[in-house]
Amino acid sequence: MLGVANAPVSLNWRLNLDLVSQADGRGLAINLADQDRAYVAASSGLLTAITRVPQARFSDQVLWQTRFDAPLIAGPALDATGLYVGTAKGSLMHIHAETGRIIWQTQLNSEVVAVPALTQNRVLVRTNDGRVIALDKLNGDVIWVASAQMPNLFLRGAAPVLVVGNQVFVGRENGFVEALSLTNGETIWQARLAIPTGRTDLERMVDIQAQLVYDQGRLFALAYNGRMAAINAQTGNFIWTRPLSGAKDFTFQDNRLFIAGNDQIVRAIDASSGTEIWNQAGLVGRMPGSIHQVSLSDDSSALLLLDGFGYMHWLSQVDGRVLARFAHVDHLDRGRQLLVVAVEDNAYLVLDRNGQLISYDLNLAEFQLINEQTDTHE
Repeated sequence: MLGVANAPVSLNWRLNLDLVSQADGRGLAINLADQDRAYVAASSGLLTAITRVPQARFSDQVLWQTRFDAPLIAGPALDATGLYVGTAKGSLMHIHAETGRIIWQTQLNSEVVAVPALTQNRVLVRTNDGRVIALDKLNGDVIWVASAQMPNLFLRGAAPVLVVGNQVFVGRENGFVEALSLTNGETIWQARLAIPTGRTDLERMVDIQAQLVYDQGRLFALAYNGRMAAINAQTGNFIWTRPLSGAKDFTFQDNRLFIAGNDQIVRAIDASSGTEIWNQAGLVGRMPGSIHQVSLSDDSSALLLLDGFGYMHWLSQVDGRVLARFAHVDHLDRGRQLLVVAVEDNAYLVLDRNGQLISYDLNLAEFQLINEQTDTHE
């Protein structure tokens, strides 16, 4: 990555929370409630509410903390009714956002492994035994359960379900994409994206762990050892498929899909045809993770990608060029792996493997100059 500019990033504050288990990081999220507040959970059982406004002391960023007797490994999800978090002991908890107290708690008898999805009156969760469960937001009562056959070996964690209208879309560990009825959990259609092949359980893994993406009647899905596809969201019929394997979340904008595959190559894919627009192989060996859309100005944006060595990389959406990067390091200049990031305008909130929560600002004016200089030298 020689010649890549350093991103103009400045530190606002940092908080030392609890060490986060990498295996349990898939279901965690940083939830930005508004410009002033954020919520973050840790697999140690610690749930923290934070003011995002810089305070005189870093410790003053904490509004409240509640420690539960079970590891928190899913969430928090947030809406006007409060926070929702899932535990490794198989319970879903509804938490008061102002105080951290439990409003209700429902035992589901299997680990909750994905960020809960919220609708007007329901909470939808995924459990480690392959169930999708819909609960009443008012009291936590179970409304319906949709189960699926699980393979012998599958990836730890799962993507949240995707709710569109009265349909609940799920990417299963067995390689199927399903559409369920939000009303009763009945299967509307199934589409087999990946077929297990090989002699060992490891070779036969076909999890659909990347978050499903929806746009104008099309559902986009990516399998771990399989292919990528666009699916008709009403019928389950394939619009196109292409060979491509991955497990990291991808993103969509302007009819293009941006993906980091298992081969660690970042690609832009035409969403109408599945053809490749560009690829970026410069991050191979850096263990690139999920891809995020970030705004640079009112009329421009870039791709943000976290790697396995504590770096944030900004890529051009046009051609995949690495525009700039930033190293998240400790006091000994060692990179700390970033597990979760939340971005709003120029504000970046990140949680690393060591349990440190950090608030950074990206200087958008300086970044734009870097972008223009990069264009000039091309």
